[in-house]
Amino acid sequence: MQALGLVWRDVDSISPGGDETCVPLKNPVHSGARLTFENWREKHDAGGFVVGRDLPSRALASMLRNLAIYEPVDGDFRVRVAGTGLVRRYGCDVTGLMLSQIYDPRGLQRQHDAMMKAKNGAAAFSDVKLMRAGKIELQYETLQLPVLSPDLSQSWVLGGFFYHDWVR
Repeated sequence: MQALGLVWRDVDSISPGGDETCVPLKNPVHSGARLTFENWREKHDAGGFVVGRDLPSRALASMLRNLAIYEPVDGDFRVRVAGTGLVRRYGCDVTGLMLSQIYDPRGLQRQHDAMMKAKNGAAAFSDVKLMRAGKIELQYETLQLPVLSPDLSQSWVLGGFFYHDWVR
């Protein structure tokens, strides 16, 4: 499908014939992921990154399309809000969905592990390749960062999808 000059393909985690590989990274590589991480680290080191106070923000305005907020719910995670850039990966707006509704079992376990790591206080970064018929269909970098809920009572997760063919 093409809209406003952008081409969206049918890319989703459950499609047969697609294989997703995920390689952990020590630090973010993509410029957008680095910008997001540096902003997060500054707020985190000063007492915590709080949803509603520190996001949205002018410093991250150019990255909002790539970001999502996840709330832990009964062993799963609900996508509280997802930027429009995630439509490229999932083929639809995933706001309001649970991770278990988005991913197949193998992808769910990998994503859940990264989310739990972040929820428990550690940042996680990965390089992801979606392969079809032996070719790279999509390559992007993900990050998961611990953040505080608006009322400061829960640890949530800030996630990001940064496509290697999108240049800032």
